[in-house]
Amino acid sequence: MPTPVADALVDFVLGLELETLPEAVTDAAGLCLTDWLGTALRGSAEPLAAALGTVIAEAGGATQATIVGRGRRTSALLAALANGAQGHALDFDDTHLASIVHGSAPVAPVALALAEWQRRPGRAVLEAFVAGFEVETRIGRVIGPALAHRGWHVTAMLGHFGAAAAAGRLLGLTAGELGRALGIAGTQAAGLEQSLGTMCKPLHPGKAAMNGILAARLAREGFTGPTGILDEETGLPGTFVGITDLAPALADLGKRFEILENSTKLYAASHLLHATIDAGRAIRERSAPALDAIAAVECHVHPLAVKVAAIPAPRTGLEAKFSAAYCAALALDRGLAGEAQFSEPGAPDPRLLGLVARVRPVADASLAIPEARMRVRLHDGRVLDEVVRAARGTPGRPVSREEVEEKFRRLAAVVLPPARIASLLESLRALAALPDAAALAALTCP
Repeated sequence: MPTPVADALVDFVLGLELETLPEAVTDAAGLCLTDWLGTALRGSAEPLAAALGTVIAEAGGATQATIVGRGRRTSALLAALANGAQGHALDFDDTHLASIVHGSAPVAPVALALAEWQRRPGRAVLEAFVAGFEVETRIGRVIGPALAHRGWHVTAMLGHFGAAAAAGRLLGLTAGELGRALGIAGTQAAGLEQSLGTMCKPLHPGKAAMNGILAARLAREGFTGPTGILDEETGLPGTFVGITDLAPALADLGKRFEILENSTKLYAASHLLHATIDAGRAIRERSAPALDAIAAVECHVHPLAVKVAAIPAPRTGLEAKFSAAYCAALALDRGLAGEAQFSEPGAPDPRLLGLVARVRPVADASLAIPEARMRVRLHDGRVLDEVVRAARGTPGRPVSREEVEEKFRRLAAVVLPPARIASLLESLRALAALPDAAALAALTCP
């Protein structure tokens, strides 16, 4: 059967050249990679990374690529697994909201691991990253919301295609091989939203990264797989969500770039809750109501936030990241929602749990994901209202490189000394001219 969607995506991936990309796209890719690497470095200090590190050490393997922040080298497959999980461990990595895909988490580990192993230049990292990011998010624009509605973790599912595309690009696959690699990757795709609030959620992009490399390497060795996984009625979109036409994913392919619509996180919680956090911060800055003065809080959010990010009574810091009520209370009380607020001892904060019980998230179909409305009723009868039309870090309210680099310094400082952090940032700024990605990987070792 003809496979026009897969064929077009394959041609795009293999034909992409850094010189022909708009400067804004190259800049955005560099910013994404900087942001992701900072989260992966900080994630290396999380319990999840220690558990994965023990399993990887026991498994052994060729020393092809570096696990960032931990100083261990292992196979490219296992390095991608670890780095993918570490980068998503804090839920502090970027999100492409239209597709509901954490775009960097499954693709950046592939680009870094394979470029280090193959001693490829920084320009190859950027090309592979953009290729993978565009593939997963374009598919996600068509089926991402439907997958989330059914309870699938979209990054886990579609990250497989982005990872395979990036791996195929770096490994020099032919068009036929890359078409097979997409099928081999897609048939491995899995991940449930039920995992949110557990270590399995960050495991998902790690598995997607590893499986993408596995798919590309198998395809290069002649391994066969389903070539119609994006085109045929029995492919992944049709089987999982009943959508059989992915042609809209090809609209303006190579002319309009999804990476320019990406969102950077300034809060270490679900991106579905960032507008709510902004609303709470604004009310606190303006009126600073005491916790015991608040009678009730009503948060109007996108319906998906109520479905997947409204744990009513979080028991752990990880669960608190997916609790609309807790994030609202945290913003109203502290005006902060960084990595420290969810990983400090005693998280979630017992002081806030009483207020959490008085916060009511409301699904509002009139709101987009970057929007929210908050109404705080005080015991003295006053009402405090706030409307957010574009959460910080989204395309409507973008962050600067300086803000991303400040976030990077703060996160990386947990495992790296200041001089090493400065060298890393210098290399990331000049990534397109870097002659060997292995030098970048070496700088991530403590």
